[in-house]
Amino acid sequence: MNKYLIIGAGKLAKHLEHYLKFLDCSVTSWDRSQDPHLFNSKLHDATHILLAISDSALKNFYCKYLEGLEKTVVHFSGALHVDGMIAAHPLMTFGPQLYELEMYRRIHFVLTGAASLQTAIPDLPNSFSLLSSEKKSLYHALCVMAGNFPIILWQKMFFEFEKLGISTEAPRVYLEAALKNSLQNPQTALTGPLARKDRTTIQKNIEALENDPFQEIYLAFVKTIAPELLTTEPLENERSL
Repeated sequence: MNKYLIIGAGKLAKHLEHYLKFLDCSVTSWDRSQDPHLFNSKLHDATHILLAISDSALKNFYCKYLEGLEKTVVHFSGALHVDGMIAAHPLMTFGPQLYELEMYRRIHFVLTGAASLQTAIPDLPNSFSLLSSEKKSLYHALCVMAGNFPIILWQKMFFEFEKLGISTEAPRVYLEAALKNSLQNPQTALTGPLARKDRTTIQKNIEALENDPFQEIYLAFVKTIAPELLTTEPLENERSL
């Protein structure tokens, strides 16, 4: 029987423990607030050690307490690779509220250092992908951009709308539709002046953001997606007019 010991007391640790208990697994946890002697007892009984601690502490903790033990040691960092440990990064964001079982089952894991998720955490039925350690930094950069940058833009929208006297509930349908379209058809989800190559509207947008640090963000997106819109050369749709 597999016996899991989760190290850590953060959101990820709580979600992992909740999920494994949903699956009727044998699971216990330990963190620095508990008696150190209790750690030794729990470590002795465990077959799998799940390190849900910060990236900066992973290598030192492993080398000090776990290296050389006949245990399967798994960490969950998307960016870090440590020899001797399996990395099983959950492609998910974890908040203070625990999820239902079906939500946990849908989480995809990205593995480094193992051939399958069953090697790392045998009782999990989740889907998984394999990733070389050399590609982890790029993979994690993409996760950070996709999982956080849109939120920064949405926060800006809510903040500015409130100053304009527009309810923060007003853009809900718009944002829900944008997310749905992106998930269903990511290659064709782009809309607005960037999609239709509307240089005049984009220029007005940029001018409206004068003295706002988000002007640089707007410009960065245009330079990345359609740099030709920032030049004076006529576009194809302008030549026919």
